[in-house]
Amino acid sequence: MRRVPQAAIPEMADAALAPDGAKVCGELVRQLGHKDKLVAERAARTLKKISEREASALYAWRKALLAEALRAIDVRVQWNLSLVLGRLPLKGQDKAVVVDLMYERLRDKSGLNRTVAMQALMDLSEKDAALRARVMPIVREALEGGTPAMQARARKLLGVKRERR
Repeated sequence: MRRVPQAAIPEMADAALAPDGAKVCGELVRQLGHKDKLVAERAARTLKKISEREASALYAWRKALLAEALRAIDVRVQWNLSLVLGRLPLKGQDKAVVVDLMYERLRDKSGLNRTVAMQALMDLSEKDAALRARVMPIVREALEGGTPAMQARARKLLGVKRERR
C-alpha cells in the first residue's frame, strides 16, 4: 500500500509564527533532511505555508534552507523550498546563491520546478531592478513558449489576461 504524503500541518504553521515559534521552525528545517521522504515533503510544505504568511520568520534558517534546497533530490521538496527561498528577504552572497540555484532550476526537466523557479526569481527581484531586468525576458519567453503551467504563471506575473479562443 502506497503512503500518501500528509498535507502541510496548519497547526505547525500557526505555532511557528507564535512567540516561541523558533523551535518549531528549527524542527521543520531539520525534518527536511529526514530519511522518510514523506516527512521531508510535509516539512517543506509547512515551511512554504509559513513563508506565505511571514517569510521573515524563516530568515534565521536561510543558510540551512539553502543547503537543503541544494541537497534536495525530491522534486516536491525542491518546489516548496524554491518558493520559500524566493520569499526570504535575502541580501549579498545568500541572494546570489539562491539566484544561481533558481537559474539552474529553470533548466530542470520538471516543468513545475521551472515554473516555481521563475516565480522565486520574480519574488527575489521585487526590490532589485537589476535582477528584475534579467528576469523579465525569462517571464516573457515563458509566456510564449513555456509549459502550460509556466505560461499561466507568466500571465499572472505580467498581469496579462488570457485570450479566449
